[in-house]
Amino acid sequence: MKQTIPLPAAHTLRASMVVWRSSSAALHIVATLVGVLAIIPLAYILIRALEADAAIWTRLWSRQIPVLAGNTLALTATTVALSILFGCGAAWLVERTDLPGARVWRVVLALPLAIPAYVAAICWLILFRRGGVIDQVAVEWLGFARGTFPLPPITNLWGATMVISLCVFPYVFLPVGAALRSLDRSLEEAARITGLSAWKTLWRVVLPLALPAAAGGALLVALYVLSDFGTVAMLRYRTFTLAIFQQFAGQVDRSAAAILSFVLIGMAVPALYGAAWLARRERRMTRTRWQPRRLTRLGRWRPLALLAVGLLTFFSLGLPLLTLSGLTLQGWLFPTEVDRIWGVNNAGVLRYAVNSVGLAAAAATGAIALAIFPALVAVRRPGRWGNLLLAACQSPFALPGIIIGLSFVLLFNRWMPMLYGTLIVLVTGFVFRLLPQAVTANESALRVVSPSLEQAARTLGNNGLQTFRHVTVPVAAPGLLAGWVLCFVTAMKELPTVILLRPPGFDTLPVRIWVAASESVHTQAAPPAFALIIVTVITLLVVMRHQAGMEKVLSHS
Repeated sequence: MKQTIPLPAAHTLRASMVVWRSSSAALHIVATLVGVLAIIPLAYILIRALEADAAIWTRLWSRQIPVLAGNTLALTATTVALSILFGCGAAWLVERTDLPGARVWRVVLALPLAIPAYVAAICWLILFRRGGVIDQVAVEWLGFARGTFPLPPITNLWGATMVISLCVFPYVFLPVGAALRSLDRSLEEAARITGLSAWKTLWRVVLPLALPAAAGGALLVALYVLSDFGTVAMLRYRTFTLAIFQQFAGQVDRSAAAILSFVLIGMAVPALYGAAWLARRERRMTRTRWQPRRLTRLGRWRPLALLAVGLLTFFSLGLPLLTLSGLTLQGWLFPTEVDRIWGVNNAGVLRYAVNSVGLAAAAATGAIALAIFPALVAVRRPGRWGNLLLAACQSPFALPGIIIGLSFVLLFNRWMPMLYGTLIVLVTGFVFRLLPQAVTANESALRVVSPSLEQAARTLGNNGLQTFRHVTVPVAAPGLLAGWVLCFVTAMKELPTVILLRPPGFDTLPVRIWVAASESVHTQAAPPAFALIIVTVITLLVVMRHQAGMEKVLSHS
């Protein structure tokens, strides 16, 4: 005998619809509030800059801004170009050729994202500066006179370009690799049937199809370079972020810092708009019937390809890890008088790590929780209002960490001075630093949830909150978790925001790295840097494992 599930009565459905409408209105109100709060730091910096005295504007435009703009644009252009070369070349070798160990290289070449660029800069300074490791080896073992061994200069544009590119090229490698993996082989076969050679097929079919992914990664690299502070400070290459910090911390000229921030925001907006446009374009793309890719045989070029990928892995990942592990062991096994004075030991590193993990976890949780509301509105109510909310919540992307920290310093000093210098301000600044990344991740995760599932839950008598808790969150949980982990990794590496907003005596791993490196006590910068890399590597492996599982599910669907 068949059992029938009774449908809810009409009055129950009407009551459910009333509750749903009220919860929908509450969702829009909260989402709007989040969007308004997200643009407050940006608006305050702009207002502060426009209120500055005209003499300050004239002085900065005549003396500093042209030089800073030239340096910043030059570093951005060279880093983007080198990152595209590294990322696209490595992605093609790993995904489109018979390179041995492709699965291993796919993971290893993504791990440089775990190394903050300012940590890599410290490692390169330790090795290649005068009086560094290589110079000492040349003097003591090779017999060179002190100061005569040729060393590549790294405290200039090309040094900064190389150091940052080796840390950020995975932003290009990962999306281009995914695009090349998912490319339909039938498109290449059709090109070959028309008479195109393998080389022409690569340039006319494969690369154009991977171009949007490469462009999206390049825009992320550009935003990273525009916001970088620690690397240019370590290498003494003067860009806007370094000048803003010096104006605020050194000369205490907050109006000048706001003006420089205003100009930097204007430079970041085109890259932010381009990244958002590419993301919308990618969402509109649909998959066709897919066939596995055909691999290119390297033949006699295989050893050279292995050498190229191996060198890229060594300089981006191996060299920093070897340098930091060696200095950590040296400081612990053979401590000098300076090491004893600084006193950074296992307990100290553990305390800084706990502070970093706690701060990153709280900020990532707050960012993901706040980002749920505008992401839900954008996914379930697509249109101008949803796009406007997304743009407002992603506006902090145009604000480097140094500017977000500066804006919160100015805001709380002026309106709530009793809270300045507390953990509340620090966590709040981190949440808004992570909000654009959280909104993007939440939007992708919520698009996986079919609206029909939520409609079915409401039909059975669940209100909006119950449907969200019992249907939406469980289905979107893998994507939400991946977004949380990515926000956590970003917060772990963040330097300028924590420098400007941290309470007195609250040290994190990036702060200890910065303080020790600023005093050239590199043996004391190595242990916290090594601990930071270990934590971020573990979290990145978690994300990559999740993404690999999702790709396997999609490939079998």
